[in-house]
Amino acid sequence: MARSEGGRWGGIGPRKPQDTRSALKKSAQWAKPLLPILIFGLLCTLAAVFLGQQPPRIIQYTIDTVIGGERYGLLTRVILLYIGIVIIGQVVLSLSACWMNTAGQRLLHTLRMALYDHFQILPLSYFDNKRIGDLTSRVTHDVNHLEGLIINTSNSLVRQVFGVAFALYYMFNYNWQLTLLVTIPVPIIGFSLYFFTRRVRMVYRSIRENTGDFNAKLTENLSGIRVIKAFNREPQEHELVDNTSSHLLTENVRAIKMTSVFYPAIQAVSTMGTIIVLGVGAYLISKKLFMVGELAAFLMYVNNFYQPVGEFVRTFDSIQRALASGERIFEVLDTKPEIQDPLEPIPLPEVRGEVEFQNVSFRYTTGEEVLHDVSVKALPGQRVALVGQSGAGKSSFINLIPRFYDVTEGSVLIDGVDVRNLAQRDLRRHIALVLQETFLFNGTVKENLLFGRPDATTEEAIAAAKVANADEFIEALEEGYDTQIGERGVKLSGGQKQRLAIARAVLADPRILILDEATSSVDSESEFLIHQALDRLMVGRTTFIIAHRLSTVRSADTILVLESGNIVETGDHEELVESDGRYAKMYRQQYWLDENDTEDEEDGPPSHDAQFTA
Repeated sequence: MARSEGGRWGGIGPRKPQDTRSALKKSAQWAKPLLPILIFGLLCTLAAVFLGQQPPRIIQYTIDTVIGGERYGLLTRVILLYIGIVIIGQVVLSLSACWMNTAGQRLLHTLRMALYDHFQILPLSYFDNKRIGDLTSRVTHDVNHLEGLIINTSNSLVRQVFGVAFALYYMFNYNWQLTLLVTIPVPIIGFSLYFFTRRVRMVYRSIRENTGDFNAKLTENLSGIRVIKAFNREPQEHELVDNTSSHLLTENVRAIKMTSVFYPAIQAVSTMGTIIVLGVGAYLISKKLFMVGELAAFLMYVNNFYQPVGEFVRTFDSIQRALASGERIFEVLDTKPEIQDPLEPIPLPEVRGEVEFQNVSFRYTTGEEVLHDVSVKALPGQRVALVGQSGAGKSSFINLIPRFYDVTEGSVLIDGVDVRNLAQRDLRRHIALVLQETFLFNGTVKENLLFGRPDATTEEAIAAAKVANADEFIEALEEGYDTQIGERGVKLSGGQKQRLAIARAVLADPRILILDEATSSVDSESEFLIHQALDRLMVGRTTFIIAHRLSTVRSADTILVLESGNIVETGDHEELVESDGRYAKMYRQQYWLDENDTEDEEDGPPSHDAQFTA
C-alpha cells in the first residue's frame, strides 16, 4: 500500500542506507550505559557456545576410542564429563538469560521514559499533526522491537558468529577438504540475504506505520465510543477499522510470503552441504581415510555450522523489523522542540498580572496568518473579553499567553518581560486555564483538585471546592472527595466537571486566568452556579474570557472584537453598544434570538436583565 505525504495511505518508499546506519548508531548509543551488564551476559553466552561445541568430540572419542578400541572402562569418565559439560552449559546460559533480560527491561524503561519526556517538551504544534494512537504505538510496540535489537539480537549474533567459528575450527581439524565442501553454499546464502533484506526492509517499515495507524484509529474509536453509539455509527466505524486492519493484514501477508519462500530455500541449500559431506565422508571411510566416529562428529559440526547460519538469516529478519521501529522512535527523539527555554531565563518569582501584546502576528506551521499586528494591554486585575466569529483568532490569541505557541512577529509581555525570556514552568505556574472541554484524569476528586497544586492541604482543597460551588455535589458522592470519577471524569455531569475544573484553578491561585467558553455546554442551573464560581475566581486576577454568549462578557473591563485575526473594535459593553459597530450588531442578533427562544418557551418576552446578567 502506498502512503503519500500528508495522506492516510501510501508508499513508504525505500529507506535510505544512512537511515539504517543512523538507527544502528543511535541504538548502540542507548546501549552504552548497559555495557557492563551486556558484556557479562555476552561472555556467559560465549562460554555456553564453547561448551555446546564439545559433545561431538565426546561422541567421536566414544565411538572411535572407547567402543572401537574396546576400552569400556573409560565409559564412566566420558559420561560424567558429558553430564558436567551439559550442567555447566545450562548454568552459564541461565546467567546469560538473567543478565541480558535484566538489561533489556532497563533499556525498555529508559526508552519509554525518554519518549514520554520528549513528548512533554514538544510544543502543541507537534501534536496538532499527530495521532495519539500512533504515538502510543511508538512508546509500546516500537520500543519493544528496538529493545529486541539491542539485547536479544546482540546475544543471538554472539551465539551465531562464535558457533560458526567454533564449528569451522573443529571441522578443519578433522578434514579441511570436507570443510571447504561445507562452505560452498555460504556465498549463495549471503547474496540471497542481501537481496532479501533490501526488499523486506520496506515491507517492515510499512508494517510499523500501518500498526501505528491501526492503534490510532482504535484509540480514537474507544475514546469516542459514546458518540459512535449515540449516532448509530457502529457499522460505518466497523468498516473504517476493518479497512485499517486490512492494510496491516496485507503488509503482514506480504512479509509472510517473502519469508515463507526465502527460509525454506536457504534450508534446502544448507541441506545440500550436509548431503555432500555424508556421501564424501562415507567414501573416505570405505578407503580407510576417515573413521566412523570422526564422520559422526563432523556431521554434528556441519549441523552446528549451518544452524547458526540459518538463525542468522532469521536474526537479520528481526534486525530489519527492529530498525523500522528504531527509525520511528528516533524520528520522535530527533524532533527539536520549536519552543525552548532561554539559556539564562529571567526569574519570575511573583507576577502582578500585566499582559501586553506588542504588534503580535501569528501563523501556524502550515496555514495562513491568523493574527495580524495585534497590540493590546491588560492591566493587573482587569477582565478582558474576546468575541468574534469562529476562526477569528480568539483561541490563537490566548494560546500565546502561556506560550503554547510562539509569536511569528512582535512580543507577548508579562509584567514587561517577553515570555520568550522566561522558563516555561516559571511562566505557566502563574497561569490557570478553564476550558470548554474540561479534561479530568482517571482518579479521585481530590487527586484532580490537587493536580494544579499537589502540595495543597485537604482543607485548602475543600475551601477551593466551596468557592467553585462544587463542595455540595462532591459531598453527595458515594465516597466524597475520594470518589473515583473514571476516565475523563465520565461519572460526573458536564456542570460538575466544569465546577471541578474551576476549583482546580482556584487552588492553583494564578495571577492570570484564561476562560475559554467555560459555560457554553452546561444547563441553565449549572451555568448559574458556574458564573457565581467564576465571579469569585476572577477577583483580583487578570482574566481573559472567550465567549460566544455576550451575556457572559458584559462585566468585562475591555472587550476585544476580533475579525480575521484583527482587533476591529475595543471598549467596554456600553461603549461598544453605543458605537453601533460589529459588537452592537452581534449583541442585537443574539438578544433577538434569545428573546424569541424565551418567548417560545415562556409565552412572554424576557427582561433585559434576565437575558444578560452573568
